[in-house]
Amino acid sequence: MDKLKKKILITGGAGYIGSHVVDNLLKSNYEIIVIDNYLFDKNSLNKHHKNEKLHIFNKDIRDTSNIKEHFEGVDTVIHLAALVGEAACKISEEDTVSINYSATETLAKICLEKKVKNFIFMSTASSYGVQDVNEIADEQTKLNPVSLYAKTKIDCEQLLLSKYVDDLNITIFRPSTVYGDSLRMRFDLILNHLIKDAYFKKEIKVFGPKMVRPLMWVGEPARVYRKIVESENNIFRSQIFNLGYNNENYEKLEIAKTIRDKYFQEVEIDIIEKDLDLRSYRLNFNKMKDYFKLEPFTDISQESEKIISKFIDNSYINVDDRKYYNT
Repeated sequence: MDKLKKKILITGGAGYIGSHVVDNLLKSNYEIIVIDNYLFDKNSLNKHHKNEKLHIFNKDIRDTSNIKEHFEGVDTVIHLAALVGEAACKISEEDTVSINYSATETLAKICLEKKVKNFIFMSTASSYGVQDVNEIADEQTKLNPVSLYAKTKIDCEQLLLSKYVDDLNITIFRPSTVYGDSLRMRFDLILNHLIKDAYFKKEIKVFGPKMVRPLMWVGEPARVYRKIVESENNIFRSQIFNLGYNNENYEKLEIAKTIRDKYFQEVEIDIIEKDLDLRSYRLNFNKMKDYFKLEPFTDISQESEKIISKFIDNSYINVDDRKYYNT
C-alpha cells in the first residue's frame, strides 16, 4: 500500500501532540482521519482546512456507533485522545476511566473488526511516579503511579498486551514531558509554563527543584510514529518504549536555570522546596534509540527561543485563555 492510499486514523489529532502528528504525516502524503471532540481549541487544525487528504470529525471516541465507519480501510490507528494530567482527571473519575480506559478497549475492538494493521497507544511516563534518586528507569522498571491518570494508562497497557496483541500490531509509548510550540499550544507544561511566567510576569517559580523530569520536543512522537507506519516488518509489535532521549533528563531547577541564563538574566528564580506533584523519575531511552535510530531534532534552548519570538509577535492571543491549559 503506497503513501497516497494508506489511511492513518488519529484520535486526539487536534491536540498538543496530535496536531504535530497530523502536520508531519500530511507532509508525507498520507491520508489522515482525525477524531477529536475539540475540548480545548476548535481552531488548531485550521491551517490544513483546504487539504483534501485530511478528514476531521468532531466526535467522542466513546460513541462507538458514531465513529466505527471511519475505520474502514485504515492501516494504522494512533490513539492519543485522553483526559491528560492529574488536574483534569480529578474533575471526574468516572469520565477519566470511560475516556482513558473503556474507550481504548472500544477502539481496539473496532480495529480488530475492521482489520486495522497497527495500533499505536500513547501511555505516559508518569507511570513511573516516584523513583529512587539514583534509579534510571527502563521499560522493565516497576511502575509506581501516583495519579489516576497514570493508573488508567497502565491499565490500558495491560489490557492491550493481554487481550489484543495476537491480532494487532500494538506498540506502546511512555513519553517524556513535552515542550515547544504547537498548533494547539499548552502553557501548563513545565518548560512552556516557566517561559510564559518569565516573559509576562518577570518571575520564575520552581517547586521541588531537585525533582527530575525527562523532557522531549512535542514533535518527536510524530517522527517515531512515522517510522512505524512506514515499516514493512513487525519489529515494533508488542513493544513498550520510553519515548525521549537520554540527554534530556533534567532536574527542575536545571530547566529553570537554562532558560533564565540564556533569555531572562534579570529574572530571579524563586525556589519552593516542596511540590504537591510528587513525580520524579529519570528514564533510560536506549531501547528507543536502538529500534528507531533517531537523534533529537531540536532542544530546549531552540524551542524556548521560538516561543519567546511568538510572544514578541503576539502570536498567542491571551495566554491565560483556558484553551492553553488541560485543566
